[in-house]
Amino acid sequence: MLIEEEFRAIYLNYKIKEIVPFLEKLTQKDKKEVAAILKNNINKEWGHNNISVLATLVCSKTKNEYEKISPGYYSMPVNIIDELFETYVPEWIGECHLFLSEFEYIKVLEWEQKGYLKLNDHISALLLSSSLVSSYTLEEILFTYPVTIDSHIWLLFEHESNVTYHSHGRNWKEILKTLVQDNKIERSKVLKSSLNAINSNFSKENNTWFLELLIYLKPTDMEIIALQEELFVVFYSLQYSLFSGILKMVSPVITQDGFKTEEFLQAIASLMTLTTKNIVNALLQILEKIAKNSKEFHEEVCFLLMPVFLNKDKALQTKGAKILAQYGDPKSIKIQKELMLYTGSILSDARTLLTNFFVEHEILQKKEIQNYEISSWYLSEPIAPIETVDDFIFLASQIFNNNETYHFDLFLDALVRFNDGFKEEDFNKLEPVFKAALKRKEVGGLHHLWATFLINYGLLKQTKKSQVLQDACLALPTLENWSEKKTPFIFKAYHQFLLGIFELLKQNKKLPVLSVPDHTPCWITIHSLVDKLRIYQQYNEQPISFDWEIAMLRAIRENLEQAEQYAKEQLNEKYFELLKPVFDQNYFKDQYKKEFLEGNFDWELGYRKVYKWNNTEEIPQILISVENQKELSENATFLDYLFNSYHGVYDNDLIHILYLAPYFSGSVVAKKHNEDLSNAVYQYDIKGNVRFLDAWMKLNLSFQPVHYLFLSAGLFNKDKTFSGMAFEVLVNKAVSEDFRVQELGVMIGKKINFEWAPVKRFTDGLSGFINLSTSHNQAFEKLLISILSAIEKPVFNLKKLLELYYELLNQNQTKVDKTIVSLLIEWEKENNLKKIIHQIKNQ
Repeated sequence: MLIEEEFRAIYLNYKIKEIVPFLEKLTQKDKKEVAAILKNNINKEWGHNNISVLATLVCSKTKNEYEKISPGYYSMPVNIIDELFETYVPEWIGECHLFLSEFEYIKVLEWEQKGYLKLNDHISALLLSSSLVSSYTLEEILFTYPVTIDSHIWLLFEHESNVTYHSHGRNWKEILKTLVQDNKIERSKVLKSSLNAINSNFSKENNTWFLELLIYLKPTDMEIIALQEELFVVFYSLQYSLFSGILKMVSPVITQDGFKTEEFLQAIASLMTLTTKNIVNALLQILEKIAKNSKEFHEEVCFLLMPVFLNKDKALQTKGAKILAQYGDPKSIKIQKELMLYTGSILSDARTLLTNFFVEHEILQKKEIQNYEISSWYLSEPIAPIETVDDFIFLASQIFNNNETYHFDLFLDALVRFNDGFKEEDFNKLEPVFKAALKRKEVGGLHHLWATFLINYGLLKQTKKSQVLQDACLALPTLENWSEKKTPFIFKAYHQFLLGIFELLKQNKKLPVLSVPDHTPCWITIHSLVDKLRIYQQYNEQPISFDWEIAMLRAIRENLEQAEQYAKEQLNEKYFELLKPVFDQNYFKDQYKKEFLEGNFDWELGYRKVYKWNNTEEIPQILISVENQKELSENATFLDYLFNSYHGVYDNDLIHILYLAPYFSGSVVAKKHNEDLSNAVYQYDIKGNVRFLDAWMKLNLSFQPVHYLFLSAGLFNKDKTFSGMAFEVLVNKAVSEDFRVQELGVMIGKKINFEWAPVKRFTDGLSGFINLSTSHNQAFEKLLISILSAIEKPVFNLKKLLELYYELLNQNQTKVDKTIVSLLIEWEKENNLKKIIHQIKNQ
């Protein structure tokens, strides 16, 4: 019988007793043949069983080959493995954790004692660390074979393993402590090995576990002194969570003989720049101890603690200032110069304590801070039209890449201009673009519409239809039939616009596309628009309705008097009338609801139910109310379609839609807010939110109420990238004349009062921008006043808001605003607020 037939018979009939004799007789050639059978059948026609796993074990030439075919974790009968190992053992088996982890640690050691295999150190550590889940007693695990106590137990400290695991009341911390107490292993070696493990760049979980073991063993002062150099090495780690435990351990021995103060100070030199409060606080306590105990280190301590003045925590700065004031020399030029580097960030209470350290012992006057210049968020640049067919073909390859929102506009413009000049070879060059369009057959929204337009154009113009166009013809609809009943209105409107462009192409009319931006990100200058309309006037042609409307909506409203004069000079009355939406400021007021034009929608605080397994959780949320019509009249305008497109629009298309009518973005912003930012617990599409906020800011338009609401959600966001951008927006806009900081403040205050999000997210972000400039400090004070005036009860972390307000009062040299005096009196009844409110009232 052939090897393949024999193996198939054993496997398919599960002849388990015949598998070992069969495997024992195989030659290298036979093993290769069986391995091929397994590769071709396992997880296809066959599933794994004991026979296939044993065959995989014997027929795999290497560990990697075994792990590729093996099912992973699979329980195998030990007696059969014992039978097999009597005659054959793969030479790589001692290095294969995937195989060995399926057996008891004691069993693997038995195989090693018999000479079947040689374990490497890492696998020995892994197997021992996982042995707590075992049918053997702890005594049997530890003492059956001397190698366990003599060697393997120390490998737990040298290799990353499952030492953190515990089961059935067994855990390695307790086991190691007991072994030390029973003198089975050396205590000093365990302590030192634990520190070496912490310094071995293991995972955060493993390092934390070894630190906990060290603390659990309660090292004496003498032991800490003996291990101090290893302890100091931990401070060079990137795992900052370890520092608090080490500082706590070191603190009691700081003043004892034998403690190496210089080496310690060198090791902790960079720690004061950390933002973690418990680390910085512990460090300040230790530095104070050193300064109190040894005069020779006074100056070094003063220099080391100064970065605390970059920390925006008032208590930490005050503590650092007290130490500096007590142990620093106010006459020291070196200290004065170093301190001057931090003057911009020193909070008022700390500044008062350090009065004598500033030059000439005078109180530092709060001068106008001029070192921060507000720059434009974005500078609009001209968009050059496509001049050649080759440039057009290159641009066509970019339209599905989301590089720039105006790329498809440029594509349409060039397509109309080059329409009658394309040659058959040009369509061959567009083959990759047609393939890219075909790949969009399963997507929705604008990309699907663009793809449909592109394929339909190819079918219209290419003489000999390529295979990709033929395939696309079956996969995508005709352009006329693209829109369906459930298609969102805004896509229906854009579809009508493209149908108009397609008609131009069919008629080979070289009329300019009016809605193509000439300045980034989406703007059209009125002069450019007038020049295009003059061409329509010349040929007595009527613009495509939605092309004209989008153009009006994208027209940038600058220098309107000059632009209007230019339009009157270039256009007759009929075509000048088309520009009425641009020049008549009241044009839209009678046609559309005020909330859509002004972005002033109603919004409501409430609760949302979230279901988790068998539990129901209620989380605070804010929803903006946007009313939509289900039907539109035949003569509906582009804005009608936009304002009634709340549902069914995809996030990827929102920026494109935003840029179709930049002055009327309220409904688009409301949709984005409600879908992604309505609550502070579950927030979605962070990258999309960042792109959307940046896209809005590029327009450089005045904020409407809905934009303030969107920004306020960003200021509380859990994601640091998005919240960071939101605070950049606040800094950029806060000192602008058209930015209503009080309106933003009231929204934030109402959210805080409703406990919509943790106060700390906001205060941590804002504190980093105090003293950016005098103008910013004044704006932030107004913001804080508005926030506090909207808070009706002493919410959690209200103290942090009050501390920020107190700091701004000091920086701005102002008094408490009358609008919040009564609130402060009421809040002063709370024990944790008495001190800060007393300071505010006496400012």
